[in-house]
Amino acid sequence: MTWKGSIQQMHSPKRYLSLALVPLAFTLAAAAAQAQEPPAATPAPSAPPVTRNATPMDRAYDGSWHVTLAPYLWLPTVRTNVKYTIPQLPLGGGGGSFANNVQVGPSDYLSSLNSAGQMAFNVRKGDAEFFGDYIFMNLSSTASFNSSFTGPLGKVKIPVSLVTNSRLAASIWELGAGFSLAHGHNGDANLFVGWRQFPLTTNLAWTGTIGGSKLAITRAGTVRISPLANDVVFGLNGKIFSGDNHWFAPYYIDYGAGATQQTWEGYGGAGYMFDHGQSMVVAFRTLNYNAFPPDSPVQKLSMWGPLLGYSFGL
Repeated sequence: MTWKGSIQQMHSPKRYLSLALVPLAFTLAAAAAQAQEPPAATPAPSAPPVTRNATPMDRAYDGSWHVTLAPYLWLPTVRTNVKYTIPQLPLGGGGGSFANNVQVGPSDYLSSLNSAGQMAFNVRKGDAEFFGDYIFMNLSSTASFNSSFTGPLGKVKIPVSLVTNSRLAASIWELGAGFSLAHGHNGDANLFVGWRQFPLTTNLAWTGTIGGSKLAITRAGTVRISPLANDVVFGLNGKIFSGDNHWFAPYYIDYGAGATQQTWEGYGGAGYMFDHGQSMVVAFRTLNYNAFPPDSPVQKLSMWGPLLGYSFGL
């Protein structure tokens, strides 16, 4: 083979065609290999974001823990049927026991109020809730009234003038647990059962004048009585929101019974929930005890009046 022949062979058309097909072959091989690989997994769709249109009720029943504190101010009118037993007075014909009905309003006792505290809380998770309420009042007062008792012969009425200086420490607390009977976007209804206790401590300093102006005997002493009223309560509570989900109406009603007394409580009113989740409530509340233990200085008790509260979440 001559050099000329070799050069002609290298530059022949077939040789150029072979060299041009090499890159094409590699490209086709790579495409075939890629076609045989399994397709990449499709990423799972992300969870839908929380809707901005969720109502306060939707958020309350979202399954998370919700803890709310609510300090409040309740200024009730108090009506009581009180009974004082003065051991040092003559006991003939039932003497020494004096009963009277007393009704006082906020203007009467605010000046005598030594200390007070009122607080409620609520814990909710889903359909279950746990709540509590506490009222404490410590006040001093002076009262006087006239009565009489029958003398030893059973015929003569002997007048008695009684002046008392009393210090009353009362705390009413309640604990309850319940579950939702029904709830929707704008309201709910919860059935609950609980326990309410009313320990009442009275320190009474008295001065009694027995007889009229011509013949009078003055005696003095102190009495301390601490009765305790315990009741099992059950009832219904909840909220109903208006269309804008800011204004709402809270409601509460219960009935309780114990060994010697029956009691019931209820309130209703209007509230406003702010965008940050805190709320303000104006309501009317009543608490009633129809009986107390026989040795209690308070035989019946009714409390009713306006309530102003503010709640916030923890």
